[in-house]
Amino acid sequence: MENNQIIRTLDTNGDKETNLKNVATTLMTKLKNQFGSTHTVSAGEFGVFDKDWTHEIKIRKGDKIGAEVTLKWEETKPTVLTIDVDQSSKMGSMITYGVLFPFAIVGAYLGYNDMAPLAFLPGQKIAGGLGGLIALIPGLLVVYVLKSLLLKNEKEENKQLVSDVVNACKNE
Repeated sequence: MENNQIIRTLDTNGDKETNLKNVATTLMTKLKNQFGSTHTVSAGEFGVFDKDWTHEIKIRKGDKIGAEVTLKWEETKPTVLTIDVDQSSKMGSMITYGVLFPFAIVGAYLGYNDMAPLAFLPGQKIAGGLGGLIALIPGLLVVYVLKSLLLKNEKEENKQLVSDVVNACKNE
């Protein structure tokens, strides 16, 4: 796995909130200029500037191809901004949540109501929680198989997009 993390040193002059907003806005503008003609580039709200702060920028092309840039700042390291770039497609998120959520609900239901195959779990509330966790294991396997099957043709394009976004962030 390649390193998709970039460490940037922040300017210590001025307000931390202003510095972080400037870096995020500059990066968003650069990504829009580079990928805006072929991809959709969007960002969430800046959020609350507290002890820790994160901001996400998403670059997507349709439902199957995408990358996510996450800017992370921690008060314990006030001059360091970490930028992570990962694959993030709408379809991949839909598959993940659409499969894991029902598996967890069914597992919790089976455990809570003392039904087979989770009847061996103790208590009701604990059994419900443990049942949900146990059911996530086959759920993760189903997610892996579905993603492999449905997103295999876009794997190379996603990898190239992530690489291009990492290079754009490094050259900022």
